[in-house]
Amino acid sequence: MTTSTKTRWILLMTVTLLIVSTGGVFAASGKILKIAFVAPSPVWGPIADYYAKEVAKIEPSLRIKSFGSAQLGPLPKNFADMKMGTLDMVLTDSGVLSLPKGGSHFGVIFAPYAFNSQAHIRKYFASDLFRSMIVKTEKEAGIKYVGWVADRSPRLITTSNRKVLKPGDMKGLKLRVPLLKSISVVMEAWGATPTPLSASEMYMAMKQGVVDGQDNGFDAIFGAKYYEVQKYVSPINYIRSGLVIIMSKSVWKKLSKKEQKALIAATEPTDKWASKRNNEIVARSIKGIKEKGMIILDPDIEAFKRTATIAVKEKLDGKVWPAGLYDKIRAMD
Repeated sequence: MTTSTKTRWILLMTVTLLIVSTGGVFAASGKILKIAFVAPSPVWGPIADYYAKEVAKIEPSLRIKSFGSAQLGPLPKNFADMKMGTLDMVLTDSGVLSLPKGGSHFGVIFAPYAFNSQAHIRKYFASDLFRSMIVKTEKEAGIKYVGWVADRSPRLITTSNRKVLKPGDMKGLKLRVPLLKSISVVMEAWGATPTPLSASEMYMAMKQGVVDGQDNGFDAIFGAKYYEVQKYVSPINYIRSGLVIIMSKSVWKKLSKKEQKALIAATEPTDKWASKRNNEIVARSIKGIKEKGMIILDPDIEAFKRTATIAVKEKLDGKVWPAGLYDKIRAMD
C-alpha cells in the first residue's frame, strides 16, 4: 500500500467512524428531535411527517423523527419523559392537556358541548383565555405548547341495534367512551352506562355484545370497520378537538430562537394541509359507511345539549375546573 493510498484509507475510516458514532452525517451538525404519538402510525404518521418537512424547510438544522403506535409508551409516560427531558415532543389530541400536572382545568375541553364548531374551538385555542390557562400547565408539567396542527372529526354515537334520536333513547345502553369524568358524568345523565375499554378491544366487544356502541368520529368508524358490528350513527357531535404539538420545556430551552420560531411557524402550513385532509377523509368515510349499510340518523342535538349542560354545571363546573369556565368558553362562539 502506497503512502497516498494509506492516507486516503485512514481518512475514509475516520469519516466512516464519525458517521457511525453520530448516527449520520447530519447528526454531526444538526439536531434530531423525537416526536411520539399513541395513534397507529398510518393514522397520525402522515401529519407528523408533514410537520417534520415544514420544520426542515424553515430551519434545516432541525430534523424530526416519528415514533407512532405508542412505541415510546402511553401518554402518562410521554409526559413524564418530557418533564425529564428524555422525550422531545408529542403529537396528541388537544384534550390531553388535562392529563399532566397542572392541567386539570383543561378537563373543560372534553366537557360535552363546550364547543359548537371547529371554528369555536380554534378561536378558544387562539385566545388570551387559553394562553392564561396554559401558563400554569407549562410550568408545572415542564412542557411547552407549540401549536395546533389538525382538526379532528367530532365525537358521535354509534349503536348496534337501537336508534338514538334523543337522550331518553340511551337509557341502559352500554357505550365504550374515554374514561374521563367530564364524559362519563354526561353519559350517565343521558341514561347510558359508560364502559371503559382499550381501542384494541372495541371491535370484538361490540361484535360480542359486551358493549352496545361507541363514540368515535366518522373517520374511526370507517377506518376500523365498525360498520361490520354497528348499524346506526347518531351524529350528536358532543366533543370537538384537534391535534396539537407539545414539547419538553427543558428541550425547548436548549434550542436557539431561530429553531424555536421554526417549530412554531411550521404548525400553520401543517394545519392547513392536515385539516383539509381530515375533511376529505371524513367525507369519504361518511360515503363509505353508507355504502356498507350503516344508517345515519338526525338526532335532536338541542335536547342532548340541554341535559348535558345541566349535568356539567351541577357536577363538574367549580369542581373539576374553576367555576364559570364552561360558560365563559361557550360564550366565545
